[in-house]
Amino acid sequence: MPLQMPPETSARGVGTETDVDPSSPPELDRARALMHQQQARSTAFASVRALFQDPAWDILLALFVAYEEGAPLTIDAVRAATGLSEVTIRRWLLTLEHRGLITCWPQSAPLSRRSLGLTDDALTMMLHFLQEI
Repeated sequence: MPLQMPPETSARGVGTETDVDPSSPPELDRARALMHQQQARSTAFASVRALFQDPAWDILLALFVAYEEGAPLTIDAVRAATGLSEVTIRRWLLTLEHRGLITCWPQSAPLSRRSLGLTDDALTMMLHFLQEI
């Protein structure tokens, strides 16, 4: 099944209300489409939402989109983008940081006040994946 693009990022304006920004990289459009699909799935399966959660992936997608848009995220912004609880986000941030996929700065600040971003390795992996779908 081909990747369905959300209305605001549908395929180059064919039958859409809003055209895709031609300067927007296709990987960003694909990441946004994946986030849109996950949000639609969460809504459709609201009563059993926990069965379909993939916090690590949701966080990586949100951080990729933020990187492409030029804005690092905080925990609050990740929560808004993913719908995950703060406890879940904190747990997964520690795991993702330990695995070398994200970075948090400044290290001297409490986790809630740190900026979050993908490491170079994670960015490379995300780009390769998004180019393949």
